[in-house]
Amino acid sequence: MPEMVYVHIDTTSNAILARGISPADFVHGIVHYPSNLLLLDPSSNYGEFEAHTGMKIIRGNEKVDRFFDEVRKDRIHEDLKWIDFSDAAMLKELTPLEISELLYFGHMKTHLHSPFFYKLQNNFVFFDLQDGLTRVYYRYLDEFYRILADKITQSALGKLNDRRSFFRKTTPVEKLDLALLKEMKALFQEGIIFCLKNSEIVNKEFHLPIYLVEESGLRQSVTLGYDKPEMLIATLIYNKAERRWHVEYEDNDLLFMPN
Repeated sequence: MPEMVYVHIDTTSNAILARGISPADFVHGIVHYPSNLLLLDPSSNYGEFEAHTGMKIIRGNEKVDRFFDEVRKDRIHEDLKWIDFSDAAMLKELTPLEISELLYFGHMKTHLHSPFFYKLQNNFVFFDLQDGLTRVYYRYLDEFYRILADKITQSALGKLNDRRSFFRKTTPVEKLDLALLKEMKALFQEGIIFCLKNSEIVNKEFHLPIYLVEESGLRQSVTLGYDKPEMLIATLIYNKAERRWHVEYEDNDLLFMPN
């Protein structure tokens, strides 16, 4: 489990910049599982060459499963950058301008126009960045909220059962409600850190502190320390007896930050 999870959401493009959420977490949590992948690195060692685009593709559920299995096992030693697509025949309908836009996307790891292409019918664009960061474009943001909820729920499960004896049953944890995460949308747009390393059990409740960290100061904050009292904006709490999640804000006005 990582020490923290950083999240920044750009709601204009549905791009999520994250740290502490691995490619394996992504693969495990998504609903719209890709049938085909277009690799945005023409020199990738994976996939088969597609003549019209000049790029590599991974075609069919079985091959995509094998590729993602390699991702889960951390066996891929090149930057992951791909876009999913629904129909291989539509690749041949891409214009030179659309292909150049895809090549730009892969090279710069940011979009020129929409990250979602009509001819590809893609649900995702996935990029590995430096220092453990990923940038993923989600057609449906609920997919990201599911992944984040799973990550935090697993952290609570581990913490609540950390000192469990062999003879005691595992304490179950209700999955974090997506609605609670959506309530924090304005904070995600600023950039926040869920500080897993500072989570604690207080009166049989799981407490997870949340700190405000803007994207521009992320690297410096991680290096110098982000868990400063003045940066604490909220605490995510799971009550074991009530089996209920809730958020306590340091300042209730944070609930009404403009989107």
